[in-house]
Amino acid sequence: MPALRLVNLTKRFGKTVAVQDVSLEIRDGEIMTLLGPSGCGKTTTLRCIAGLLSPDEGDIYLDDRRVTDLPPEKRGIGLVFQNYALWPHMTIYENLAFGLRLRKIPKDEIQRKVSEVLATVRLSGFEQRYPRQLSGGQQQRVALARALVIEPSVLLLDEPLSNLDAQLREEMRFEIRELQRKFGITTVYVTHDQAEALVLSDRITVLHGGKITQVGTPKDIYNRPSNKFVAGFIGLTSFIEGTVVGFDETRGYAIVKTSDGLEVQARSTGLHSQQKVTLAVRPEHIELLPGSQGLSRAGEVNVFEGVVLRMAYLGDTIDYRVRVGDWVLRAHTSTNMVLNHDEKVWVVLSPDQITVIPE
Repeated sequence: MPALRLVNLTKRFGKTVAVQDVSLEIRDGEIMTLLGPSGCGKTTTLRCIAGLLSPDEGDIYLDDRRVTDLPPEKRGIGLVFQNYALWPHMTIYENLAFGLRLRKIPKDEIQRKVSEVLATVRLSGFEQRYPRQLSGGQQQRVALARALVIEPSVLLLDEPLSNLDAQLREEMRFEIRELQRKFGITTVYVTHDQAEALVLSDRITVLHGGKITQVGTPKDIYNRPSNKFVAGFIGLTSFIEGTVVGFDETRGYAIVKTSDGLEVQARSTGLHSQQKVTLAVRPEHIELLPGSQGLSRAGEVNVFEGVVLRMAYLGDTIDYRVRVGDWVLRAHTSTNMVLNHDEKVWVVLSPDQITVIPE
């Protein structure tokens, strides 16, 4: 049974449709990330789940209980905002105890619950400090603790790491994941950060223009994008457009001819001759071979001549832009391979690592 279910959810702001006919089931105990660019509807969807916005159409169910019309405090949901929303005039203890007092929890029980959750987020001894006396990462953990202390059935997080620096943001991704696993709480996480979504999620829902474009595991979303938008938004991708002109039935490859005459083979099923397609290739799936090393493989499947347009040193890899025919491909190599501007190279594309996206 899903812990959270959205059925044909639609939300409008005037003539703008922010969320359109979104239906989604979120499993008990999983982290589901709503991922997409600004304006795609992810935060609006979250705020409808929380009860901060009322949908114009559709329904929301928590454990098969319809909560569409219930106020936020009656939904049993914990919410962590982007700016943490800690009360600056209250101590950390008072910030956490506030929601429990509203629920008429006895004083001794409040003290026990607050102490336990602060220990869980590694902030024991911080009870009498104020938010201004804490670092950004500590404030983030207080915001999480405040949401968890009321023992919600669902935890909602709205871009909670966006105000942190890069290193702390990466550390907090793992802390949030560990806390979620420890509590076993169903979690909906909103972000526009692809890396964050890939690290944190059990499954990802990609939104675009207020609609769901794909739902799947991080591995599925990254390796098998359902359309060009998802392929381009998740990670780095080069695109080659062409037409299916034949098939290698023995190996299960489609042969795609581009406008400049290149013939690229890619593993795919369900295509037909003369169908327009887009080929999506990740930088780590492109092999670059210099000079004579590549010449020995000329004539093999998906081995093309190219020329280096530019390069960027990324620390653990080198990022190259390489022109092949009319197409510019992005490739990553180890730092042991250094190619120069305008250097001729051979580009190798594995047919099994090309995603074919039909039009």
